[in-house]
Amino acid sequence: MSAARRRSRGRRRRGRGGQSPPGEQRPPEKGRAQAGEQRKGAPSGRRRAGKGRKKGDGRRRKPAADIKPELLPIDEIGDRLEAVLASSPADETELVWLEVVRGVATRTGSRTDVRLVPERTVLVRVLDLGRVGSYRTGGAEHGDLTNAVRLAMAQSRVREPLSGLPHLPAGNDPIESANGLHDARIAALGSQAARDLLEQLQAKRETVSLEWAESRVVVYNSRGVRRQVSATGVGFEARCGQHPGSGRAANASRRLESLHPDGVLERARARNAHGDMAGPPSESVPVVLAPEAVISLIEMLNQESFSAKAYYDGTSFLREHLGVQVFDRSLTLVDDATDPSGIPFPFDLEGTAKRRVPLILDGAPKTPALDQRQAAVLGLPPTAHAIGGNDARAQNVFLVPGEAGEAELLRAAEGGLWIGWLDHLECREPNRVHFGARARGVRRIEGGELGPPLPDLFWEDSLLRAFSGILEIGSETATRLTRDGYLGGFTAPAVALAGIEGLRVR
Repeated sequence: MSAARRRSRGRRRRGRGGQSPPGEQRPPEKGRAQAGEQRKGAPSGRRRAGKGRKKGDGRRRKPAADIKPELLPIDEIGDRLEAVLASSPADETELVWLEVVRGVATRTGSRTDVRLVPERTVLVRVLDLGRVGSYRTGGAEHGDLTNAVRLAMAQSRVREPLSGLPHLPAGNDPIESANGLHDARIAALGSQAARDLLEQLQAKRETVSLEWAESRVVVYNSRGVRRQVSATGVGFEARCGQHPGSGRAANASRRLESLHPDGVLERARARNAHGDMAGPPSESVPVVLAPEAVISLIEMLNQESFSAKAYYDGTSFLREHLGVQVFDRSLTLVDDATDPSGIPFPFDLEGTAKRRVPLILDGAPKTPALDQRQAAVLGLPPTAHAIGGNDARAQNVFLVPGEAGEAELLRAAEGGLWIGWLDHLECREPNRVHFGARARGVRRIEGGELGPPLPDLFWEDSLLRAFSGILEIGSETATRLTRDGYLGGFTAPAVALAGIEGLRVR
């Protein structure tokens, strides 16, 4: 038998998986070392880092994850939009360019995970023969943008004329200074810089996370609106363990220097509880909500009750209670994009200059958030809250703080509970703002101080009822970025509530 036929028969016996039949040992392939052997000249152990570099080179290759995606220069974006406006066949055209690079870094134990994600969206709106059409694209070239204008015009032709909106917004009203919205340190953050920052802060059994964004926001239209700004945002969160009564705290800012992550971490550690757990309450008790928990509730209230869509659809309680006191008189909620203590932003996505707008004043709702189009449809004054698409929403929300320190808040809720934060928050009946959430970081309040921990509790209640009995409002606030990471944020203090019901172990 020839050598070629013997090799062929051996391959057939070994089968598709390359395994030899029982009792037959597969010979080693040429150039492959057998188990327990070492190829001549091969280094033992793990492969030596940096193999292949010239001796004495000293250079280190930059990890791929540390390469930060670059944003287009803002002046170049403006030039591209000008060219599209000049070629648009619509009666009026509006272009909104949103470009952002978001980063998230989380460190637990000795492991740090980092992600950098770029995103671009261009919103196109046209007004042609009284009809409105819109389209969005991720393209950045002239052909992509002109095609988006044509598709928006095609959409407008199948719609009825919109009464009350004869034109898009016009002119460039003076706006608050855009200085201070962009931080070069945040813009330069890559994966290694984020790792280094978190490693300096974290201790054992703690989880720290950093989220940041650098953005370009440009709004141009054919009626003379020319708005453009570069903005950054950064948020920090610290958690001390996952046990019941564990501590958690967060804050956000436009600039890294005003984030104060050390203070956030200290607050999380101060709220962390150990020891035997107390039992859940069997009756109505006063509750102090930490600022982070209050932020979650006002964010839900803002979306479910004060958005233009909720008001237009009739699911918001504002349709029947506008101007009627439904909350405690101490509660005032405002949208103020000019306040530097939050996450300021100078204009909405129609290019309208932002201003302070009371949403709730002395417990009475005053207005939903409205852009020019929604205001025209509903017959209400616009509030400069355009967010693109068919909705408007407040993006720079403050629950106005009171004068109580933490000790006064705890004394006001003596014998009650402290709730550190809320997870899985869900609005179930928007008309009553009836919600369900998991209350975490729960502790007893005993002797005017935080006492033993409780298990996580399920809280089901109406926000209209819960916020109708406020004992005290704190003076110290925390801030959280909006979900986009750069257009705004929510700022709130701790709040002491009277007689909370619906707390139970689930």
